[in-house]
Amino acid sequence: MSILSATVEVDIKGNQSTAFEHIVPIDLASIFIGYGLLPAVTGAKNQTGAWDAAGQTRTILLSDGSSAQELLTKYEYPDYFSYTVSGFTGVLRFLTTSANGEWWFNGNASSGKTHVKWRYAFNARSIFAVPVLWFIVKMLWHGYMNKALALAKSQVEGNAT
Repeated sequence: MSILSATVEVDIKGNQSTAFEHIVPIDLASIFIGYGLLPAVTGAKNQTGAWDAAGQTRTILLSDGSSAQELLTKYEYPDYFSYTVSGFTGVLRFLTTSANGEWWFNGNASSGKTHVKWRYAFNARSIFAVPVLWFIVKMLWHGYMNKALALAKSQVEGNAT
């Protein structure tokens, strides 16, 4: 099926290890605070491990009462991590079978900054879901990601001082 994705990037003041160590296990409720029609993350439960190795899982809880399952698929300290989200119980269950998130961290010692790139790709459930999913990704999800990444940046930079 079709894959629809959004990518956001930011430069964070701080070294690569610090950014990676903060963002990978971040409290999702502190950065996914909702955006337009998209619900906030209210928490996570049933997490296996410290979120620092491929194969660990957790259930993400959303403010609309829905949930999703998250699986950490790669953990390459301090450069990259990826995950798959599936088992959506809210409206997204009609539009997507799963979504894949990827984060890249590229530190620059001379500038004291780390470039962070985050890509999130939805796997459309059917060709009929593509137009609605396209609208969500382009009009809402990209903004949701930008807001979350800005909050993560603020946390990392606040912790680095």
